[in-house]
Amino acid sequence: MSSTRALSTLLLTLLVACSGVPAVSAEVCPVRTGQPLRFVDVFDGKPEEMATLVPDETGKSSGHWSLGYIYEAGRVVTVRCKYADGQTSDVTLSAKTARCDYKINAKKTLALNCN
Repeated sequence: MSSTRALSTLLLTLLVACSGVPAVSAEVCPVRTGQPLRFVDVFDGKPEEMATLVPDETGKSSGHWSLGYIYEAGRVVTVRCKYADGQTSDVTLSAKTARCDYKINAKKTLALNCN
């Protein structure tokens, strides 16, 4: 392979890698059959530290938290998932997470996706 072609391939690879395509969004709370997700609390750190975060944007059926600054400060985010039966599940987001978005459907079931 010529050096020009190798350079072109390298530049194309870098362009694709740095294209600004958002990270894949993933649902955070475990699915519990027959028990829809009703509420979430988002914490800066562990829930027992009681640093509950308020959404940066909130609407009637959607909103989001911007979280990058927490990881930049060397901390992590924990999400407390609250289900219809009152049970909870805490999920620590160890990997850097820029943002979590929530949506509430017509049946009042909540979905939380983070990326």
